[in-house]
Amino acid sequence: MSRSNAHREAVPALGHALRPLRSITITITITSASASASARARATATAAAAAAGLVALVMPLPAHAGSLSGTAAYRERIALPPDAVFEAVLIDTAIADAPARELGRVRLQPAGQPPFRFTIPYRDGDLTPAGRYAVRATVRQGERLLFTTDTFTPVLGGGPSQPLSLKLVGVQTGRLLPSLPIGRLPASWRGDLAVAGGRTRWQVDLLADGSFQLRQTFLDRPAPNRFDDIGRWRIEPGSNRLVLRGGREAPLFFQPLEGGAALAKLDLQGEPIRSRQPDRLQRLATPQPIDPRLHLAGMFRYLADAATIRLCATGARLPVAMEVDYRRLERAYLKAQPADRRGQPLLVNLEGLITSRPSAEPGQPPQRTLVVERFLGVHPGQGCPQPNTSPNASSAPASRPMAPLSLRGTLWRLQALQDSRGPTLFKPPGPAPELLLAVDQERVSGTDGCIQAVPCKGSAAWGS
Repeated sequence: MSRSNAHREAVPALGHALRPLRSITITITITSASASASARARATATAAAAAAGLVALVMPLPAHAGSLSGTAAYRERIALPPDAVFEAVLIDTAIADAPARELGRVRLQPAGQPPFRFTIPYRDGDLTPAGRYAVRATVRQGERLLFTTDTFTPVLGGGPSQPLSLKLVGVQTGRLLPSLPIGRLPASWRGDLAVAGGRTRWQVDLLADGSFQLRQTFLDRPAPNRFDDIGRWRIEPGSNRLVLRGGREAPLFFQPLEGGAALAKLDLQGEPIRSRQPDRLQRLATPQPIDPRLHLAGMFRYLADAATIRLCATGARLPVAMEVDYRRLERAYLKAQPADRRGQPLLVNLEGLITSRPSAEPGQPPQRTLVVERFLGVHPGQGCPQPNTSPNASSAPASRPMAPLSLRGTLWRLQALQDSRGPTLFKPPGPAPELLLAVDQERVSGTDGCIQAVPCKGSAAWGS
């Protein structure tokens, strides 16, 4: 089950093997229900399915009959790394001098930031009168334990009522976990840096979920002179360099300074820039996130009159506003959907704006929303591009490697022209020529800016 940008797994412990079935299985989940109530529910579901002309199978397996919900948090005022994982486990510790028996588990991956909200499912049939049940929680980064519960939290029989409230403590060879070199998040940094022929204003927004937003504004060039990007960030172990990977061919490197009060821009190899020109972005007193406007690819889904998209660049799941060019996207999505798989996500690419809009739920704060400004295409059978780590996964000749992943699915538009008489940039006349690099293969299509009545479009192969 996936919510927002986090992958969440909630599973009861299984003590038997499951076999493949060739029929429809209807599972009724009842919180803290008795076995007899579960049986009545299964019978009702079977009867309803039969009336509808469906084949229903009541499996002789115990139903997921109960759940435990709560939150977990720690007192330290620090941000977790973006690849941290939170887990909460329901265990039975009744047998002394023996490993605890696991009854259910939930995982938040990535964990995000505290408080962590969780629900652990379990089966009534796994509970016994002699059981001694408790919940424990951990936060890990790979194999490294960052936080854990250090007290016994009894449940299901005289324990605290739901929702549970778990306290996590920092673990690192007996010391508290150190804070990240960028300080608390979310945060924004801004600064003017020198470039050939002028200055560039940089702004970097870092979010606690591991995503970033970036804006470059070329102050000495005519509009359009602003370029946005989004992606994922990480702190490099050892050097503490901040690495941004988005839609560019190469990552960007910054060196956090003074506990995150500033970011020093590094060169393309991640080394300090040897120059007397300004190279620092200063942290803003309060976060001032940009509203990025850029080409995007993502897994779009329309179901029950609600439209959402999971962005390939960040993994974030956003609602989609039903305005501007949205209707073209919806029509193309519905046309490309197989009749037997309505509501399944499909890969799309578009030009869009990510901005804050009022929440559809009363009493909730505004939420980040995608506005489709120009729909470009839908790609059935494709997913977000993934790094190709298998030597046999591609049929491209060994002498010509696949084009960089970050370029696939990107749209390129001519912004300015420069002649041989000087450094002045001119805006191109008429509609700007465009190139669209395909998502799933090394193909490029585009227009030279001529009017639609003239057949000026074409396509060709491309590569690095």
